[in-house]
Amino acid sequence: MSKIESTLDTLMCHVFPAQLPTWFRRIVARWSWWLLIPVIVVQPWVSWGYWDAGAAHGSVRNTAFALSLVITGIEVCMQLLAIPALKHFKRRGWELVYYSVFINLLYGVVHIFSSVKGGIGPLCGMVLLSTLFFYVLFQIRSSFKS
Repeated sequence: MSKIESTLDTLMCHVFPAQLPTWFRRIVARWSWWLLIPVIVVQPWVSWGYWDAGAAHGSVRNTAFALSLVITGIEVCMQLLAIPALKHFKRRGWELVYYSVFINLLYGVVHIFSSVKGGIGPLCGMVLLSTLFFYVLFQIRSSFKS
């Protein structure tokens, strides 16, 4: 386990006062691959919406726009690869989703530099959303075995 993973595990499962009930963790773990599908559908849609917003406002579609689309593509591919492993409670599926959350944070950083709807606001939203994802991921982590 990496130092970051160990630190997040300590924070999300031992320090944070609110823990999910065991029965709820099992339900989320069992259906995690289904819960991931709406995320996979929404991400490219939102990125493409930012791309179209740049064209509608007459701004130049800069490198940050293109890079954000590439990052979203990588993230979606990782999540698609995670689905079969999540179905069989394999640790590899959990790890792919875990890494995709970091890629989502990278998307937030790159998105700061886009000219439309960029800035620190969307990054704060990404950090908040990623924290929620990390919380749920670490709550169900014990269900996934190597």
